[in-house]
Amino acid sequence: CGSGGTARAAAYALREMKAERVLIFNRTTSRAEALAEEFGFEAIADLSSLRELAQLDIVVDTLPGASQFVLPNDVADVLERHRPVVFEAAYIPRRTSFVQQALAAGCEVVEGIEMLFEQGCAQCEIWTKKAPAPRAKIAEALLEALFKQGSGHPAYAKMEPYESLPKGLVRETVKQEGKNEKEAAP
Repeated sequence: CGSGGTARAAAYALREMKAERVLIFNRTTSRAEALAEEFGFEAIADLSSLRELAQLDIVVDTLPGASQFVLPNDVADVLERHRPVVFEAAYIPRRTSFVQQALAAGCEVVEGIEMLFEQGCAQCEIWTKKAPAPRAKIAEALLEALFKQGSGHPAYAKMEPYESLPKGLVRETVKQEGKNEKEAAP
């Protein structure tokens, strides 16, 4: 969903990964058509066509978090039937309306804050010309700033639920802890 700059980046990545079929939806059909044509994908003018899909593996939502986008009721069961992995680009609010809908349907969700983390790591490597980026330190800094009680970060209030931390960030800190234990072992 979407056809702006983030959707263009997602389309590029899907083409590079040789995705067999990609459907692009935007409320302005001409924008979806232009993006689909640029990358050799299909534009859909109406989400009802999702009901006909035999397979749905990935959904990428690139709409602003404040859009409050959700799949319409007559189409929403596609999430429960196929349980695609959902990539949410928006990170404020953390649990967009669409993320809530996907989680309720049992979908695995890659949160916008996790995508922001990956972008930050890549930018760190590009700007510093040092690889790999200090992934665990970046993950720890995000967790501290955005999820620790009493944080003064302006985005803190939009990161609920605080007791359920983003899996990708937690995984990075756990990986580093495992490395530290190995290095400390005699």
